[in-house]
Amino acid sequence: MPDRLTEERIATYDAAFRAANERIAAFAADHDMSEDALPFICECADLRCRDIVRLPLEEYRRVRSNSAWFLNVDGHQAAALGSASVVERREAYVIVENQGHAREVVEELERARGEEPDG
Repeated sequence: MPDRLTEERIATYDAAFRAANERIAAFAADHDMSEDALPFICECADLRCRDIVRLPLEEYRRVRSNSAWFLNVDGHQAAALGSASVVERREAYVIVENQGHAREVVEELERARGEEPDG
């Protein structure tokens, strides 16, 4: 497992990518694009990652239903350095769940945004 500072960095990067994806989801919902395969950004811990995962809005919302879950291109979970584990594999992506201090940081960020952590 990485040290606490590294886990904080990982959780912060994950949350930043998720915030961008939430803007994509909001735009899609406002423009009745819920059936389309939308371009979501990989929410891995690699700040340099720019990979895209295409999936319908409802599928992204299911990933987002748990505050500790993040959308990753398969293989990108390695960037979490052991602070996240794969909870589900799909054809085009994996869902990873933050663990330990990284999860605590994500939940704290959710509360700061006025959302109640779930999961």
